[in-house]
Amino acid sequence: MSTPGPARGMAAQPARNPWLILMVLCLAVFMLLLDTTIVNVAQRKIQIGLGADLAEIQWVLDSYILAYAVLLLSFGRIGDVFGRRRLFIIGMVIFSVASGLCGVSGWLGDFVGVSGVNALIAARVLQGIGGAFMMPQTLSLIAVAFPPERRGAAMGIWGGIVALGAVIGPVAGGLIVTNYAWEWIFLINIPVGIAAIALTLLIVPESVDPHASRRIDWGGLFLSGFGIFAVVFALIEANRMGWSDPFILGLFAAGAALLVAFVWWEKRVDDPMMKIELFKLRNFWVGNVITGVMAFGMFGIFFPLTLFLQGTLGFTPIRAGLSLIPMSLTIMITAPLAGRLTDRVGARWILVTGLSLVTTGILLIIMQSSLDTTWQSLFPALLVTGAGMGLTFAPMTAAAMREVPPRISGSASGIINTTRNIGQVLGIAVLGSILQSRVVSYVRADLEVTPLDAATRAEVVELARNSRFDELATIIPAGQADLLPSIYLSIQESSVSALHDTFLVSAAACLLGVGVAFMIRNHARAPVAPQTAPATTTPQERAATAD
Repeated sequence: MSTPGPARGMAAQPARNPWLILMVLCLAVFMLLLDTTIVNVAQRKIQIGLGADLAEIQWVLDSYILAYAVLLLSFGRIGDVFGRRRLFIIGMVIFSVASGLCGVSGWLGDFVGVSGVNALIAARVLQGIGGAFMMPQTLSLIAVAFPPERRGAAMGIWGGIVALGAVIGPVAGGLIVTNYAWEWIFLINIPVGIAAIALTLLIVPESVDPHASRRIDWGGLFLSGFGIFAVVFALIEANRMGWSDPFILGLFAAGAALLVAFVWWEKRVDDPMMKIELFKLRNFWVGNVITGVMAFGMFGIFFPLTLFLQGTLGFTPIRAGLSLIPMSLTIMITAPLAGRLTDRVGARWILVTGLSLVTTGILLIIMQSSLDTTWQSLFPALLVTGAGMGLTFAPMTAAAMREVPPRISGSASGIINTTRNIGQVLGIAVLGSILQSRVVSYVRADLEVTPLDAATRAEVVELARNSRFDELATIIPAGQADLLPSIYLSIQESSVSALHDTFLVSAAACLLGVGVAFMIRNHARAPVAPQTAPATTTPQERAATAD
């Protein structure tokens, strides 16, 4: 196994201000996470602009998620081996170039002889690859730049940016697609990416795991990649094909078998991609459980809530996005405070409080969700939910990363980000499926007393299942047009009831997180360590000497 020589040692580099490093990382992360949500708002204009059908436009969204999820785990460890800053910059270059290709996908499709939407899907896959290069490196670079006793505050800011990117996307997307061509939701990434690349080169120092060999664990890479692909692809397609479809069940079984084989392989290879030793750290595996549960319960509510505001209540994309602003502002305020507080008193009780507030906030959203809902009536519920999210992100991540040796922080970051991403995809898939099935159940029951023929009734149910309310008038027979207002009202009321059922599942998931949070080993501010090195020790020296 090779040992880093002068070429790989970083001790000669001057000390960098860790807060400047954090600022650069947060800029890139915000761009990355904003893009995962901003496309949702623009999908209708993209569909019209490229002449795409519903299945194609869904893959514009899902292709990014799939590529991103599959590669996160691998690229986290590869950053440890070949340089975290190097992979971060490579990822930003790929992401920025892919954003440009997304913006010219209509022209690009004509140029290479494919449809514009297929060119866009291919560019979105490339965006996902760039994002997978970037995201795992952020946590590992933070872990190297900040000592454990100051890491909570940094994680708080990072966590606030992660949540803000998810919440602010619909607002930014609504503003762009209302006033400009849809291509600008991608093209705007280019100047931001160029600025982030330049700042990274100037400010962020390089770091590696000095104990790592230069060999890539190809067996682990392929087993984890194909295993995660099978599971995430099944989750994406389950709602369309049915959860009991043999193909979907086969994908889940194959994914589970590949991931079991991956763990078996990692226990036997000399320099594994995923460090199994991490799961001996209680806070790491408990933090990952909380991360998955929170991603399921929290991120899973955004999609149904957006459907409710835009589809059921008829809010414009901008109005729906602005209605969620109280949540994002509260996250911005509470996340950094929670990070600093975590450094002082430990993570356990902050996590318990935060997850309890998220659970309470979701229940308040249920209570305030009706056909008379306004942004004012949702305001208190969103404040409580946002406060809970802000109190959860930083302690959850800081607790999981606190005991991780900086030399393998990339592997740890890859695991955490993969857990969050799969939890998010699982939440969207499961909660979306519950929402659709409950809408169908309620609408079908209501239409039993409506004098429509069976075929028309089935068409109404299908439109309600897909939230295509604007097409109702086209399927109701001319002689029964007077029934349209009552049918539309029935669908709206059914949608509200289905939303309540869906959010109860989300609240239950967050409540489970409360119970898990009690298992966190609490760490208050770490005592000052004996001075075994000069006071000017750099973050890179800490990374090179940590074990």
